[in-house]
Amino acid sequence: MLVFQDDGGGMDPEGVRQCMSLGFSTKKSKTTIGQYGNGFKTSTMRLGADAIVFTRAIRGSNVTLSVGLLSYTFLRRTMKDDIVVPVLDFQIQDDHIVPLVYGSQGDWDSSLKIILDWSPFSSMGELLQQFKDIESHGTKVVIYDLWMNDDGLLELDFDDDDEDILLRDQAKATAGTTKIQKEIIEQHISHRLRFSLRAYTSILYLKKYANFQIILRGKVVEHINIAHDLKFKKIFTYKPQVT
Repeated sequence: MLVFQDDGGGMDPEGVRQCMSLGFSTKKSKTTIGQYGNGFKTSTMRLGADAIVFTRAIRGSNVTLSVGLLSYTFLRRTMKDDIVVPVLDFQIQDDHIVPLVYGSQGDWDSSLKIILDWSPFSSMGELLQQFKDIESHGTKVVIYDLWMNDDGLLELDFDDDDEDILLRDQAKATAGTTKIQKEIIEQHISHRLRFSLRAYTSILYLKKYANFQIILRGKVVEHINIAHDLKFKKIFTYKPQVT
């Protein structure tokens, strides 16, 4: 099971439905990610068969909590012709969490049953418990039924490094090499970025932000400016031509 969590603004009921709908995007700029509305779905499904999203948002005076399930296992085993993504919404009223029904009560109850039947959580109380560490706003994504490789082992390796997550098949990259060659390959940045989640996330952002950090398995990821790790550097001076 993989858990991704942030303390961002969270998603309101409309936002979580947009996030979990295939092909929906409000981003029109050609210079930004998320233009096609498929990134969240394809990335989670690449890691595991099923994902459940918990998100809490504050919009004005309204505090909402939403739970959405994207389950390949559910769709395959029930042989659905259409993609069904059940979503539950709640709101805070007088310091109590109460259901927020947008359609009919029957639809809400049906979504609850599907989520409890096809997620790791067996009661509404267990679902709501997942919001305890989200605090006032933020999102948690739980990916489960992780994919296996051809040998029947998890594609992701959680055991070799308790501060990292590695691609298990990285051993194939150094197969047939001597011990010294293997050490050189494993120390090279191209190898680390290819198989180490910690190394990959360390170079995601060119700048280091004071109010932002990535924590992986309980340890902060140290920011790396990838330009500083390039072995052969060449600087081009731009000289605009005035005509």
